[in-house]
Amino acid sequence: MLIIGLIVNAQKNEELVKRFNHLSQISDPNQKRFEILELSKRIKAYWNANNDIKLLTEQSNQFQYLQSEDGMMKILSFGDKTYSGVYQLEWLVNFKGKTFSFSEEFNFDLTKELSFNYSLNQSEFNTYRFKITNGKQTIVHAIDLETKCLFEQLQTLKADNDKDSLNQVLQVRLSKLWYSEELFKNSFQGLKRMKTLHSDDGKLKICTYNIQKEGFKHQFYGGVILREGNEIVVIPLNDSSDKIRSPERSSLTSKKWYGALYLDLIETASGNRTYYTLIGYKGHNEFTKVRVLDVLTIQNGRLRFGMPIFKTDRLTKNRVIFEYSAKASMMLRYDEKYKTIVFDNLAPSDPMFRGVYNYYGPDFSYNEFKFTKGVWELKRDVDLRNPKP
Repeated sequence: MLIIGLIVNAQKNEELVKRFNHLSQISDPNQKRFEILELSKRIKAYWNANNDIKLLTEQSNQFQYLQSEDGMMKILSFGDKTYSGVYQLEWLVNFKGKTFSFSEEFNFDLTKELSFNYSLNQSEFNTYRFKITNGKQTIVHAIDLETKCLFEQLQTLKADNDKDSLNQVLQVRLSKLWYSEELFKNSFQGLKRMKTLHSDDGKLKICTYNIQKEGFKHQFYGGVILREGNEIVVIPLNDSSDKIRSPERSSLTSKKWYGALYLDLIETASGNRTYYTLIGYKGHNEFTKVRVLDVLTIQNGRLRFGMPIFKTDRLTKNRVIFEYSAKASMMLRYDEKYKTIVFDNLAPSDPMFRGVYNYYGPDFSYNEFKFTKGVWELKRDVDLRNPKP
């Protein structure tokens, strides 16, 4: 049986190497890209079947293999040119018997030779840092591969209990990264499942991510990391969205947080107070999507989410919530040039559906918030093609 197994593995190795060697013969870039992704899937399945990946690397020097000092983290990478000046890089990580695959598509200088450099380092508190560069160009920079793999594993789970259990492990890993003074300025770009924002004044950063639960429910997690002198303070965020009855009028704390995945942070000041305005995504269900404008202030190390600084017509709100059809797309972004938050005006497809948000969508007009005298003041029907200074 052992001999038969070795023969089968050798045949699989030869098949995978042949598929890789065939890539150079494919002229159509779309087909080549498809074949690269298909090869990555096959290698992942091969590795997950507990086959020795080193046998594959011994048959072709086109596969790059690395292993951490403790032998726990193993990486295989390969790729090829697809479109003119575009390279498709695939890298797979095997950790504790599970294999995770990642893709990087990047532009390169046609006048220069591709020269990849790989590094895998294990830090003193057991994080695995992985980096791939092409000359001065950084292709991959994962500050901790284990954390990255945990985020990917979350996407494969179906039961809420399994997601909650794995998330507890993930939060322990994230805590190590958040408490590191060395990593305070790090944007964690390699952790694409988590959004990290820094304030311009260098005093804080916010990390948020979400987990989709059963029934289209989204649960949000994160932390606010403060620098107080030489000390790093981490304040976890507890999503209590379901318990907040009037979110647009509520002033909240880190323990009672209107959870969101924050996509942008805008720093403004009025008097001696600094406002960190946050543009966030609240997820979606079968019928609607939700986005939010919130504001964070800090006083004596305490966080406060929501303040009456969003002036909309005759009302002043602590935060602004946009709900609209799951089939629609909404623009909500900060215009750095004009220092305004611009967004689509949302309206029902028919007046009879007013207040029924699964029929709401952009009506091709635009509004904006302009920060004036300590408040974000709403201005309707702005012309984004010819904005006034």
